Amino acid sequence: MSLSKRHQSRLLSHFLLLSYLMVLLVSVDSIAFDTAYATSPGALVFITVAFLCYGALYLLPAIVLTRLTFSLSNWRRQPDQEARTLPSSLVAILTTGTTLLLLFANAKVFALYGMFINGFIINLVMTPGGLLSLGGSGASNAGFALIAVGFFAVQGGLFWLIRWGYLRTLQHQWLPTRMYLYTLAMLALTTFGIHFTYAANDAFGRNAIMSLTDTIPFFQHVTSRHFFAKLGYEIKRGPKLDIKGRLNYPMAPLQITTPAKPYNIIWLTSESWRADMLNPEIMPATWQFAGQAARFTHNYSGGNGTRMGVFSMFTGIPGNYWFTFLKEQGGAAIIDVLQQEHYQMSLYTSAMFSYPEFEKTIFSHVATEKLHALQKNGKPGWENDRTNVTDMLNFIDKRDPGKPFFTFMFFESPHARYYFPPESVIRRPYEDDINYATLDKATLKKNMPGIKNRYLNSVHHLDSQFARVFDYLKQHQLLDSTIVILVGDHGEEFMEHGYWGHNSTFVDQQIRTPLVLWVPGQAAQVSDKMTSHMDIVPTLMPLLGVSNPVSDYAIGYNLFGEQQRTYAYVSDWSKITYIDQDVKITQPVSIDGYAGNRITTADDRPIPIEQVARITQQKQPATLQLMQDLSRYMVKEHPKPQ
Repeated sequence: MSLSKRHQSRLLSHFLLLSYLMVLLVSVDSIAFDTAYATSPGALVFITVAFLCYGALYLLPAIVLTRLTFSLSNWRRQPDQEARTLPSSLVAILTTGTTLLLLFANAKVFALYGMFINGFIINLVMTPGGLLSLGGSGASNAGFALIAVGFFAVQGGLFWLIRWGYLRTLQHQWLPTRMYLYTLAMLALTTFGIHFTYAANDAFGRNAIMSLTDTIPFFQHVTSRHFFAKLGYEIKRGPKLDIKGRLNYPMAPLQITTPAKPYNIIWLTSESWRADMLNPEIMPATWQFAGQAARFTHNYSGGNGTRMGVFSMFTGIPGNYWFTFLKEQGGAAIIDVLQQEHYQMSLYTSAMFSYPEFEKTIFSHVATEKLHALQKNGKPGWENDRTNVTDMLNFIDKRDPGKPFFTFMFFESPHARYYFPPESVIRRPYEDDINYATLDKATLKKNMPGIKNRYLNSVHHLDSQFARVFDYLKQHQLLDSTIVILVGDHGEEFMEHGYWGHNSTFVDQQIRTPLVLWVPGQAAQVSDKMTSHMDIVPTLMPLLGVSNPVSDYAIGYNLFGEQQRTYAYVSDWSKITYIDQDVKITQPVSIDGYAGNRITTADDRPIPIEQVARITQQKQPATLQLMQDLSRYMVKEHPKPQ
């Protein structure tokens, strides 16, 4: 039995209504209802209404495309009624299925990593090497494919079921058409009310409700401070964190006097090497080497991910400058110094130099033939690490002994899924595989001991590769002429604070890494003072003959100097965290004031909400300094005359 245009329209409406309920079901896990309930009844009402409204907004593209297709199909006046309704039915199934699939992926990303799909995730998918960096397995890929097919199959089955039920009850009008019009009008009005409420809380600095919106996927943050100020309310404005303009890095030409006997430099950086992994059980060879060098036990990465972590260690400035460097293809100043002093160079990674885009940022001035990446060969990270160490040592063997050399290597063994050969196993039991497609938070928590054991085994393998370098340097009498740097790009969390991995929060497990420096002639030491990735370049530059003040090229300190760091910055894709001995304050970059800030103690304990305002006021000078540091190496662009 075919349906008339009016009945087909109603059928689509019913299907979209049930799809809306499916959207709510898929999205509900991330919503902080429990936190809202503990905050106040008003907060619970706000978050509930916002969730219901945003559920409809997620489905809005599917609704528009379905209705547009339906109108166009009927406008063409095909003689066959079924032929007229088929395109809109297919569009309804495909668009709602796609919406649900994206929201499911979004919910899974949030459950595992504490973030929604954002610019970072999109960059991960779109940039060559990004998806490879996740370390997914064949089982994961097959699982994701089945899930995708399943969503479209479910929507197709749901449409058929509704059509079957509708044909049996044509004499009943399930919902009057005008109800949909009333619903749309109510949705528009309520959505406006939600954002007006948010804007009011933003204007008056009431963070309790504002922070709840971080659990609503793609919530649009708005501000109306000017509006409330015009009404006569006193609005407190914080300093504006902003990075805009042209790059001015370094701030002055570097003054270089090449040393008579320049040091060689070997810079070894490992993926996800967190601070507590440097111990005699897991890394015996590295522990022994560190005992003869300078070991810094309280070191902070410049980021909670590879991009910002490696960027900050090579530039000496906050990771939020990354985007300007990428836009202008700016390179690290230390690389320019090494090239000016005719260092022989060869750089290696078991990941890729295209993701993150190091070949367009810190290494943009390095010739392509000197950048060696292995990730695309299909071999596991531990094999690529071994191959790269072999190639790096061959490079040192074949160098011109009359010139200094610089080599960098990025190790991949400790990256999830955590790679290691059988002989590196020191912890059992461990998970045989990590199937991302089937993971949820409960399963992840249950499997976390076995997953962490995989990580420990992979770090033990990392130690064996570091040991190959140490042994080579000793055998070839190079330690007296070579600086060796050992550092992690960032840490790795194993649900100590609710998440797995990195790139999600700024807890110590995700941002603290080992830092070991071997400098010929420098006495062995263990330092517990606060250090940062941004201190590496200020330590190396004077050894390379650079006489400029450190402030010309870095926000850091010489690790062997008398100045001591009292605070550090850690960045991610869109935020920056200020850390001192008391607190961690996280702020979005380019957002005015403290609205939506996260504040914890320095060791990641929550701060009572009644104390937040007082601490915010106390740390105001730190925020002013942060604002200066985020604009120090920029020159404001002036609009072109018309």
